[in-house]
Amino acid sequence: MESFITLWIMKTQISTAKNYLYDLLKKKYHTSEIIRAQILEIQEKIKDRVVKEPRKSFVVRFKGQVIGASFEKTLKIISKRLFIKGEIGSINTFKEQGFVEAKMTATLSEVESLVQYLSKPHIVLHCKTGIAKDASNLLIIDEEEQSQLDDFTPDYTHRNYITHAESHEKYTGRLGDYLVFNGLPLTSEKIGRELRFNKIETKNKVFTTTGLKEIYLNLHFISLILKLDLEQHYLKLRILNFQENDIKMVEEKIDDLGFFADIFNHIASRDNPLLSNESLFLDLMRLEHIIEKNNWKAIPAYTGYIYSAANRLNDQFKLLEEYNLFLTYANCIEKFIAKLTKKLSKHKSDIHSEQENLTANYNELKKLQIVSNHPLLQSDYQELLNSFSKLLAYLDFLTIRSTNPKTAGGIQDVINHTEKSSKKFGAIVKKCIGSIFSATIEISTKPVFRQDQALKTGQEEDVQKLIIKLNENLERLSKLKTVSARDAFLEARRCVPLLTNLSDILDQLKELIKTVETKKDLQDPFDAIFTRSNKFEILYKELSDWGLLETSREQEFVRRIVKDLQQLLFDKPLKESAYPEIINKIHSLEDFIISKNKSATTILLKLNQNPVFRTIMDIKTGLQNIIEKGAQIRKIDTFKNEIAFCSYSAKELEDFLTQIVNFHEELKDTCYYKNISEFEAIEKKFDQLIGEVKGIDDLISSYTRNKDQKISREPDIHINYLKSSQLARKNLEKAILLLQNQIAQIDGFMHDIENNLYRHSFIHSGVATSVLFDQITYLLSNIDVRLIDLPKSTEDMFKESVSTIFHYQVGETFKEPKQEDIEVLMKEIDKKTIIREYQRQDKASPHLHIS
Repeated sequence: MESFITLWIMKTQISTAKNYLYDLLKKKYHTSEIIRAQILEIQEKIKDRVVKEPRKSFVVRFKGQVIGASFEKTLKIISKRLFIKGEIGSINTFKEQGFVEAKMTATLSEVESLVQYLSKPHIVLHCKTGIAKDASNLLIIDEEEQSQLDDFTPDYTHRNYITHAESHEKYTGRLGDYLVFNGLPLTSEKIGRELRFNKIETKNKVFTTTGLKEIYLNLHFISLILKLDLEQHYLKLRILNFQENDIKMVEEKIDDLGFFADIFNHIASRDNPLLSNESLFLDLMRLEHIIEKNNWKAIPAYTGYIYSAANRLNDQFKLLEEYNLFLTYANCIEKFIAKLTKKLSKHKSDIHSEQENLTANYNELKKLQIVSNHPLLQSDYQELLNSFSKLLAYLDFLTIRSTNPKTAGGIQDVINHTEKSSKKFGAIVKKCIGSIFSATIEISTKPVFRQDQALKTGQEEDVQKLIIKLNENLERLSKLKTVSARDAFLEARRCVPLLTNLSDILDQLKELIKTVETKKDLQDPFDAIFTRSNKFEILYKELSDWGLLETSREQEFVRRIVKDLQQLLFDKPLKESAYPEIINKIHSLEDFIISKNKSATTILLKLNQNPVFRTIMDIKTGLQNIIEKGAQIRKIDTFKNEIAFCSYSAKELEDFLTQIVNFHEELKDTCYYKNISEFEAIEKKFDQLIGEVKGIDDLISSYTRNKDQKISREPDIHINYLKSSQLARKNLEKAILLLQNQIAQIDGFMHDIENNLYRHSFIHSGVATSVLFDQITYLLSNIDVRLIDLPKSTEDMFKESVSTIFHYQVGETFKEPKQEDIEVLMKEIDKKTIIREYQRQDKASPHLHIS
């Protein structure tokens, strides 16, 4: 019998040892793999919701197959695995009433998922005997897993499931001016403990989740406006790139109409070194702007530039005078060199006269200070002096040799002297080396100069080379050419009338300064000074000379058009808003000429030969091209067929704006800080709006630019602020960089707020968020709406959202509950308890119905 029992025990141990469920117990598991997989599946479904939901305090009652320790353990084990943020507090079983009550802190989604899962029957295996040491004594399995028991027999089993559940959610939120958290009215001390402070010291200022959601939504809305404006700037940049060549052409043509344009064509270019004068150009550039504006009252402020320009102009005249003197010297030098060459070719040694004349000319050349310091001439000039000095030095050598009686036999004496010096030097070196080394070294004492019958001819060849070099340098400087291969001095002389006219203008401006400083009454003195230089006046005069302006009315009409054109075109940088008006003025001038008489065609042909009229017509054509190209880009529905994303189309941006406007209508109708008592309904609306605003954001941000298309840094280059093409690009790129930076900052703020939205508590301290709020208010206070160029309607929406955010001023106020108010408050809080009932439908479909 004893052996039979031993055999039976061994058989049981063998069978259980191979059983799958028994292995789970040995591994100290409390749930089967199927149960774990089911719970994991539920977690994945509710994870996103749970993260966003706040934790609340619940009391849940379970009815059904729940009485006994088995269900309590099941409840603890399954909730521990299923809850992501929640936790079970206490569990009490009321056998007589037939229910189990559990207190838990969790999200609503977690509670309902737990109730739903427990409605499905589960088998609980209890094992105390015949099990390995330290193994689990309880295992929850699915009903379908009972078939896997085989020979493994647990001590006892329970079948657990609920048929009915009832949850009591304790109220959390506002109650009038009070704050309630999990059924308890909050004091500043309790809030301090909740937020891990000793006490809130912000004069009863906190953030509630609802308040943060309102801030978050308005901040997100501001971000949408900035992103829309950013995309509009990128579209403008696309249009500018398309128009840029035409804009530059128009600017050049307008510059051609300037008062100093003809002079600028010479002194601003490096084409002619005798006319190029960058310093004079810069001074005149500063003066021309006030002249074009007819701002003669500002002339005293430009006194320094006027005197500076006058001095630089005088230097220009001195340069021409000095260069003319240089040509005289060059002519003399060529004559003396010709005589010198002739004597050398006849082997004559009497070259004193030529040498003296060349030396005199060389000394005069060295006195030409302006030419020697001119940035474009000094290199050639210095090369000329160097070659000249080498020639004079060689001539001096020949003169000494021919006049010294000791060297009368040719140059033999010089060679002998050199040979003796060489021998003496060689002996010294040889003695020095011998004292150091034991080896004997032979040093050559061959003379430096060989006696050669052809030596004289060689000297003449050396002189000839020096003369050729001097002639080359002299010719390069005396026959100076422009870059376009014209005679530089001749071209410069042709510009003398322009320069003398400029000198006269500068003298008149000096007189004007004296007159203005004496505070005498003046009427448009620029008209008198610049009549000869004013190309619009020149055009008006030619129209009058051709007999087109017969009556005083016609004269006044054309003069007004010409004057308006001058004012519009000289208003630099050229404004885009002025394009249509300029085109209309030019059209009016054309229409007047055509309608004047039958010979209009002849007059138009004449006018087309007139450089001023032709320039004005080119400006009109350029402006029309600019407008047409801008309209052409704006008509395109989308650019998404392009390889690299650069910008949305105007139509797409209009669609985005429509969505933003519609969203704002919903947002402004849902305001929490004006109606805190209805916070629950408002918060639900906020949750819906957060989904909507993120959807719009995803649409706007769906395309990202690569590095080649994105403006990442402002170019560090000097720009001309009177050029629309340069200034527009500068302003666009500056605005884009600023917007990108502001959007990045706001995105960071929204991320921080979003993290606060889903914390376990609905209360957030004003202290904890004050730094973030200070950063937000600082950024919003420094956004210049004028700089980002918002239309009026969008600007109003922007300001409304900023005003809403600023209303909070680092928190919301709440009322401190007093002891005598607590009892009344608790009754009101209990009335706010949310009760939800869950009923199991039937056995075939064991799902709970929520009521």
